[in-house]
Amino acid sequence: MEFDATIPLGYDIAYALIVALWAILTGAALVSVLRTHHDRSGSKFWWSALVIALPVLGASAWFLSSDRRRDTERDRA
Repeated sequence: MEFDATIPLGYDIAYALIVALWAILTGAALVSVLRTHHDRSGSKFWWSALVIALPVLGASAWFLSSDRRRDTERDRA
C-alpha cells in the first residue's frame, strides 16, 4: 500500500475560500475605517493598525464597535 502525500482537492478549495473571506473581511474593515469620521486624531491610525495586525479579531472588533457608534449618533440626532 502506497502513501499519497498530496492534499485532497476539498481541502484546497476550503483553504482558498477561507483566505478569500479573510481578505474580503480585512479589506472591508480597512475601507470602513478610512471612510468613517473619527473624533480623535489618532483613532483612524490605531484602528487601521489593529485591523492589519490582527485581521479577523481587529475587523470583528471594528464592525462591532462601529455599529454601536452609529446607533448612538442616530439617537443623538
